Amino acid sequence: MAHRIRIHRTGGPEVLQYEDYDVGEPGHGQVRLAQEAAGVNFVDTQFRDGIYEATLPLTLGVEGAGIIDAVGPGVADLKVGDRVGCWLAFGSYADMRLVDADKLVALPAGLSSERAASIFTKGLSAWAMVKRAHVVRPGETMLVQGASGGVGSLAPSWAQALGAKVIAIVGSPAKATGLRDRGIDMVLDSGDPDLAAKVAAMTGGRSVDVVYELIGAASFDKSVAALRPGGDLVHFGNASGPPRIDMAALAERAISYTKPNTGEFVNSPVVLKEASNDLWSAFETHILKPLPVTSYPLREARRAHEDIRARRVVGSMVLTM
Repeated sequence: MAHRIRIHRTGGPEVLQYEDYDVGEPGHGQVRLAQEAAGVNFVDTQFRDGIYEATLPLTLGVEGAGIIDAVGPGVADLKVGDRVGCWLAFGSYADMRLVDADKLVALPAGLSSERAASIFTKGLSAWAMVKRAHVVRPGETMLVQGASGGVGSLAPSWAQALGAKVIAIVGSPAKATGLRDRGIDMVLDSGDPDLAAKVAAMTGGRSVDVVYELIGAASFDKSVAALRPGGDLVHFGNASGPPRIDMAALAERAISYTKPNTGEFVNSPVVLKEASNDLWSAFETHILKPLPVTSYPLREARRAHEDIRARRVVGSMVLTM
């Protein structure tokens, strides 16, 4: 019998239910995946809360990794025993599941399922940020709000490797140390009362060319203030809730505002493979460094959700099977 974490109603971590269930056989274009790890992402808590609409009951999770256990008809490029990762395939909080083959990519030799599940969504989001939502150009200066989270800590390293100057904003001195250990030298504390003045000093009074906004309400006004006229504001996340946006004020300063999501860019099996290959290569060439990983057994998903909401964990979180 397989096991999964499901919600039958929205609410806090208490609505997460550990259930037994029968997986069944894969249908056309599907495989049965024996998952070894599933990533825990902030968006999972938003589906649980009901911020994003979904049909209930719902098995949570959008990414995972494991070994193919069975292959359905119409699947040509995958076979039993292949190690794969899946992305944007809802239902990954499970030790065995059915998943569409076009959501899967082969994992490089030597990359564990736990490590793959810890970086796949975050890495693809960082890829979308620096290579699609705003294509990073050498010599420009950018600011990343929420740079201590999974996505936020990968994007600065990738942007810096592409030739940008990066100012990373974090929530504590300990998180600043972690960023500097990853090679990001310009790190500021979000609570610093002199934050605006320090950003201005770091840019010679010019302000920044682009802001990647991952926090939302708590930092949005500071992000706008840090931008030069004609800069780009890329609004990728709302960890602190949605901000109030004065579009007229942005237009007055010719600031380009976009609110993209990773799925807009990683929107086909071809792009998924391209982006994944870029991601694996960035780790293999040490452009990106592995994130710290905190693991929880599948049945302790509730504790994982409590920790991610309380921001107790630096790096990535995974459920292991």
